[in-house]
Formats: sequence, structure tokens, C-alpha cells
Amino acid sequence: MEQNALQVAKNYQKQRQWGKAAALFQQYMKNNQENCDATVFAAYARSLRFTGETDKAEKVLQTGKRQHPESERILLEFHNLYDFLGQWETAEEIAKSLIKKNPNKPNYHFRLGRTYSFLEKPKQAKKAYRKALEQQHGLSFKQLTTKIQAGFATNPEEVSSTYVFMDGKNNLGAFIHDYKGKKYFTKIASYKNNKVGAGREETFYKQLSADFPQLEGLAPKYIDAQVIDKIAYLTIEWIDAVPAAQKDIKTIIPAVQRLSSIGFQSLNNSYPNPDYVFQYKKGRAISVVHFFTQIHQAIYNEKMFESIQLIMKQHRYLNGVRKIIERLKTVVVGCRLYEFIEPEKHYALLHGDFAFQNVMIDKKTGSPKVIDWTSFTTGPHFIDVARLFTSLLIPYQEVKRLYLEDDQTGGRLSQVEQIFFLYALILFYFQKLGRKGLETELSIYLLPALKDLERLVVEFSQTEEGKHVEKNLSLPEDENALKIKQLEQKLDIIQEERDHLQERLDGVLNSKSWRITMPLRLFTERKQKKR
Repeated sequence: MEQNALQVAKNYQKQRQWGKAAALFQQYMKNNQENCDATVFAAYARSLRFTGETDKAEKVLQTGKRQHPESERILLEFHNLYDFLGQWETAEEIAKSLIKKNPNKPNYHFRLGRTYSFLEKPKQAKKAYRKALEQQHGLSFKQLTTKIQAGFATNPEEVSSTYVFMDGKNNLGAFIHDYKGKKYFTKIASYKNNKVGAGREETFYKQLSADFPQLEGLAPKYIDAQVIDKIAYLTIEWIDAVPAAQKDIKTIIPAVQRLSSIGFQSLNNSYPNPDYVFQYKKGRAISVVHFFTQIHQAIYNEKMFESIQLIMKQHRYLNGVRKIIERLKTVVVGCRLYEFIEPEKHYALLHGDFAFQNVMIDKKTGSPKVIDWTSFTTGPHFIDVARLFTSLLIPYQEVKRLYLEDDQTGGRLSQVEQIFFLYALILFYFQKLGRKGLETELSIYLLPALKDLERLVVEFSQTEEGKHVEKNLSLPEDENALKIKQLEQKLDIIQEERDHLQERLDGVLNSKSWRITMPLRLFTERKQKKR
């Protein structure tokens, strides 16, 4: 009977019904905790991770490790958990432990390289990835390099190639090639299938770009693609370019408009979205994009807010942050605004990870070139713009000036589109700033955006289209009443920010390092005064 329950739990995992799976694993372990296989501990912790119960998942793994101290499977799930939580120092130690147990397993070296990438240790990441690639292919690095060169050069001996670390948390490094006076770039990534990740990027270059001529010139030219031992090697032309900056916004937005000219109906059958997990991950903006691909459905709005609220509780976010997220939920979910979003009308092609790092400005032409198409998808056509602004951490008032008030771009959005642009913008800000940034930056980023969103909802509810907006008692119908309520809440948030800054200042002034360096500071000040 219990073995049957275990099998049902595993089946629920396959169906991604993580809550049901976790409940069955819990019952099974309650009856068999002293005689549980390591795989059961790992599977239970995985289900808990996907439901957002990360503290509980960690405890389950700790119990499993005590019973199975040599288990690689439990260590693997520990690494998955700390990767998910962004606890990279701990993840590094786990990856090193896995390598110590099995130094010839390439997956463990790939994991260590990824962890180093998040820790911003490029030299160590490059070394780990290189080791992993040699093990994966059973080739020397010179042999591997020659194999890649043969994909685009008739004589590989004429190609000069350099392996480099490549920023991007799912990349495994890259080659830069010089061949007959031209330069090429080979991106390396794990390959699963042609629907996700590296396979999806290959689909973009080989099929999607060919199907839609309006994409011509937006991305670098495709040269070659190889998949060797489940590792993808995508070669494109090298662009002599620099990463995008705020000064390039006006040049970049028309590129987004070219993308969004390819509507939902043109893509839905031939290029359906991947089967996303729909899990809001701390610090991962792509998880916001995934939810917005289904933002017209109530369940995805509700699930997203549940995940955010759990994160805020676990990581002890300030009360002001919680209030803002609750206000956002009240407006969007409470007023059922998602019912006004229609995929056929509002959805279009998205890059999916339209951060400034993925937009390069060609030095010769000044035009934007967009790279890293692994996440292309369909969703509200303005999401890429919101992602770009928040990746550069541009304050809301600047976003308003550069986009929302520009008659040629954001100013053309309908009221519903403006509301959902601000909805996405707030959530991207939440991701980008993190708990520490939100402690002092709420009034610059999230609060003014939410204020405008609430105002737009009140205005929309008074139009013919919006007259069916679900009434919510906590959102005043009168604009003046709304302004008074917003000002009261703003005062509370600003006071909380000031209190927290004062607390930080007191902490610095009372710190040991501040006291130790005081004589040196006094000496420096006197010396400057004498000058």
C-alpha cells in the first residue's frame, strides 16, 4: 500500500502537481522515516522546493543526509535548493563536495562553473566549464575546438580560436574565432530539445528568423549549429559592439516594436511556448516573464502573488514592501483586471530576457543587435520594454518620461496596456532590487509606479470599456479619495525608509572598524584643513 502511495507521489511529480506529491511523500516518510531511501528524501525536498517551502525542504535534506551521509543524490538536491535560493557560497561548497565524491562526472563541474558564474568569479567558472566539456566529450580541448571549427571552415587549420568565459548563467563559455579576415562567435550551452534553451535559440536562428523578414538585421547572422553529446555549439557572426545603456533607449525601443509586430496568431501554432514550471524565483526576472505569458488567466496571477508573499515572509521583507505588493494584488486580482487582457489582441513575440546585457549597440552603425534568444516566447507585447528599463534600474519617473509619455511608443498604449505594463514593471523592480535594495528605494521605484497604476484603474473603471471592472472596497472610486489614501501610505513608507537608513548609519558608526579607523580619519581631516 505504501509503495503504491510512493508511486502515486512520483506520478504527481511528473504531472508537476507538486503540492499533492509533497503531501504523499510526507505521509510516506512519516511511516518510514527510519527506513527511507535517499531518493525519497531528495524527491520530497524537490516537491517542497517547487511549492516554495524551501525551509522545510532544507530540513528534509538535512535529515536525509544524517541517514545517508554518502548520498550524492541528496547532495544534488541540496545544490538545486541553494541554486534556487541564490545562496551561492553554500552552493559552491556543495558542488565541490560532489566533485570530491565523483571527480569524473561532468555535471558536477558544470554545476560548479554555474555557481562561480553567479559569484562573479569568471576565471574559476571558465576553468570548471572547460574541465566539464573535456569530460563530457572525452576529447582534449584542442580536438573539441577543431570539431567546432570544421562546422564553418573548410580547413580548420586556418582558424584561430580562443575559449572565453561568457556572462549568462546558463552558458558554458564561448569560442571567438578569426577566419579569413572575419570574426565569429560560438556560444556553448546544454542541449535538451528544440523547444527549450539552446535548442530554442537554434530554432529562432534557423526557422523563426526565416519565417518573419521583419526580424532581419535585429540579431547577428547565423553561421552554424552543432549538438555534440547534449551540448549545443551555436556559431554566429561577431559584432563589434558595446552593451546597451540608458542613452540608447530611444534607439532600442523601435527594435522591440519590430518584435511585437509579429502577433500571437502568427506564432501560436508553429512556435508554441514551452511548458513552463510557473514558479516565481527570487532574483530571476525570467520567472516574471513566464507568468505574464498566461497573465490573462486568474490562476497564474494568484499563484504568482502567493509565491511572492511566501518569499517576503521567508526573507523578512519590510512592512512597506508587503503593503505595496498587497495593494498591487488588491488592484489586479481583486478587480479581476486580467479579464481585460486578450492574447489575440495584446500578445506578440517577445525576446523573453530583454535585459541590457542582451542588447548590443553596433559600434559602426549605432544600431541595436539582440543576442541570446533562448527564451523567446509570446506574451503582452510591452513586457520586453519593462524588462529593459528595470535591468538598467532606471527610476520610474525616467521610465515615464522616456516611454509612457512618448506619443510614438508607450504613449500609444491603451489604458489596459499601461496598467499591465506598470504591473510588470513593479514586479521586475521587486526582483532587481531584492530585499536590501527595497529597504531604501521603495519611494523611487515601486511606489510612484503603483500610484499611477491605481489612478489608471480608477480612470479605466469610469470608461465604457471598463465599466464592468470588479469593484473592490479597498480601492476608492473617487480620484481625490485615492490621492489622500496614497499620500497617507507614502508617508508611512518614507518614514520606514528613513528609520531603516538611520539604523544602518547607527550600525556603521558603532562598528568596530569605524572606531579603529577614527584616528586616521581625524588625521586626514586636519591635514586637509591645513591645506
